[in-house]
Amino acid sequence: METIINYLTSERKQKPKIAAKIASSFERHDDIRAELEKWIEVRKYPQDNSLTVEGYNAYAISKLATFMDGVGVYNFLVTLRERPDNGKRIIAEGFKRK
Repeated sequence: METIINYLTSERKQKPKIAAKIASSFERHDDIRAELEKWIEVRKYPQDNSLTVEGYNAYAISKLATFMDGVGVYNFLVTLRERPDNGKRIIAEGFKRK
């Protein structure tokens, strides 16, 4: 979690309390957290043997939602895992932004 919090505070300039809240969504999903931490290190989404949730991997989400950084992409994988119907609806709607 420290890697994620450091990224959020240093690169996205989040306040520590907000960074901790954002990072907490990854506590329940070690596989998603681990792949996000790898993204933070190399800034590339794996395309082979990558984590897939409801038929989507981070690379696919990054292409569908080009405005998201790694934290957003992996946070969306959490959404797909925890609320698959909601995640699929967001994809179907083209990631509409308010």
